[in-house]
Amino acid sequence: MKVIIVEDEPRVRQGLSETIEWERFGLELVGCASNGVEGLELFKMHGPALVIADIRMPVMDGLVMTEAILELQPDTRIIIISGHDEFEYAQRCIALGVTNYLLKPIGKKQFQAELEKVTGGWLAEREKHEHIAQLEQKLNSNLPMLRNAFLEEWLGGLSPKPEDLLRDSFAFLQIPFDIEQPAALAIFELDAEGSGWRSLADRRLLEFAMHNAIVEMIGDNGIAYQRGNGQTIVLYQSVSTDPAEDLIVWVERAKAKIGAALRLKVTAGASSRALRATELHQLFQEVQQIMRLRLSLGTDLVLYEGMLRPLHDQLAVLHEAEEALLVHAVEMNDEDQITAIVKGLFAEWTRKGELSYPDELSYQFIGLFTKLAHRLGRSVHSFLDRGQLEQWRHPERFRSKEEVRTWWTALFVRLGESYAGYRSDRRTKVIQQVMDYIDDHIFENITREDAAKHVYINSSYLSRLFKEVTGEVFSETVLRKKMEKAMHLLQADRVMVYEVAEMLGYKDPSYFARVFKKYTGKSPSEFQ
Repeated sequence: MKVIIVEDEPRVRQGLSETIEWERFGLELVGCASNGVEGLELFKMHGPALVIADIRMPVMDGLVMTEAILELQPDTRIIIISGHDEFEYAQRCIALGVTNYLLKPIGKKQFQAELEKVTGGWLAEREKHEHIAQLEQKLNSNLPMLRNAFLEEWLGGLSPKPEDLLRDSFAFLQIPFDIEQPAALAIFELDAEGSGWRSLADRRLLEFAMHNAIVEMIGDNGIAYQRGNGQTIVLYQSVSTDPAEDLIVWVERAKAKIGAALRLKVTAGASSRALRATELHQLFQEVQQIMRLRLSLGTDLVLYEGMLRPLHDQLAVLHEAEEALLVHAVEMNDEDQITAIVKGLFAEWTRKGELSYPDELSYQFIGLFTKLAHRLGRSVHSFLDRGQLEQWRHPERFRSKEEVRTWWTALFVRLGESYAGYRSDRRTKVIQQVMDYIDDHIFENITREDAAKHVYINSSYLSRLFKEVTGEVFSETVLRKKMEKAMHLLQADRVMVYEVAEMLGYKDPSYFARVFKKYTGKSPSEFQ
């Protein structure tokens, strides 16, 4: 911390400069001046953080100089020295923001105490500024991630926010979104087929390229962010009376430019209306459903409501939780459960009025059925005769909702029958992996929990499955294998008893000997 002294009395100036151990206070005295003009020039030359100045000086007094210094560097610390205990001087000092005011004569201890107070306050403030700067730097480096997390939470409707809180969040995260204007919403997603990627890394790179192109094209007409699944979400705002209509035109142009520039095939979904910020999560859910039209209409399209159905209709959607229940029922070969799940789904969709076009639902079942068939290593054709294959390819030929439900129920039941053998084979493979794990870790302390983690299943389920497949309790198998290994080491390799105990994870050789005798009927030494 640099310091200068501005004092017209040579004796005082010399006494201050020579009797104070400046280094002790973390200070560096860089110069002295005899009047305000010289002091101001000295300040401009060195830019010190602390100025010690007399009030009454020739040419330019200390208060005029202080005012000029504070205009140049407002955070400069000033210690004013005065030989006059006059209210006017103190009042002017306070008006300038100077809080350190000393009267002559000044004792050394008093001056040192004042220096400690000034430097201590300066250091505390500097640390505060540095901490704030570090926080700002950290915030700025994490800002893109924070923006995405906020937008995902907001549009996902996980925690609805009032307009004033949204406004504050946009300002804090520096999101250029006009909360006063309604916005339309679009989703862009890279098509899997014909996009040229060979790996997940390739896909992520192409998705990033698509996102950057969209951000560049959106300009001042809205904002865009990239989701973790690779989709780019666009919130479109325009000065026209119908942002949704403008959005459709913009999406068509954006899709065409992306395809031409990056040679990518892209499917986009666009909302048919524009809403205010507090309601945009509704559009997000609607456009996500619209994107499911790819199952029936194909890819490399711009999808929007009303393409093939009235605007008031809703799509029947097989949600992840419902799909998981159906998959579990098929894998367990539970015919009653399969029938009940499919029947319940159709009843719920009918109640909500979401089955105006039940044939479109088949495309969702087709994807699920194909995935489960391939998991067995079988093709879809192996489950279908010629007539069924035609129905599979042309779901629009179904004549009623009931026919759709019955047809798919029977097909999933048949698929479940094939999973009976699959489950048995899978159980055997899991237990064999556990056996291999025990053999590989025989010289360690083997726990059921560690073995369960190794095969990615619950430890309680492993205990039950192990007993069913092997007829043994897990701990019995571990003990048996350890004792078999101990017998080999003692008899074939002639290893000492205490060494065998230590190798097999028994810290107490006596305890090992008791376990060994209980299992074999002989002590380790007798066995040798």
